[in-house]
Amino acid sequence: MAAQSSNVLNMLQGLASKEVDEAAEALAKAMKVATEAQAKQDMLNEYRLDYVRNLNKILEAGMGAEAYQNFQNFFGKLDQAIAGQQEVVELANQQVKIQKQLWQESQRKKLSYEVLSDRSDKRVLKVEQKKDQKMMDEFAMRITRTRHS
Repeated sequence: MAAQSSNVLNMLQGLASKEVDEAAEALAKAMKVATEAQAKQDMLNEYRLDYVRNLNKILEAGMGAEAYQNFQNFFGKLDQAIAGQQEVVELANQQVKIQKQLWQESQRKKLSYEVLSDRSDKRVLKVEQKKDQKMMDEFAMRITRTRHS
């Protein structure tokens, strides 16, 4: 009975360990996506800043109304791209949080099975020690009886 319980716990521990590994992989992927999304966001912001600097230099030298309008249209589209990328970054960060929670839950589950397995092993060991002690006591009683006989 104890062996069957131990086998079940070992199987559950194995499944929980696999679940932790899968959750860790999913977390790593989510973190990579979030990092890449943030890098793209940073690149777009830097790109916009470069264009603002460029526009300021051109404005100092003088610029026509049509060229200025083209810059404004470009900035409008760039700002839309930045806003869209910000949404991507936020979604990616939410996924990281979700995957982190799933990983933590799987870690707790694995730890629970480890605790149960340790308790089971201790119970089995205690039963075996009691059996051994009983056998030693019986052996000692037999030796004592044979000496007195």
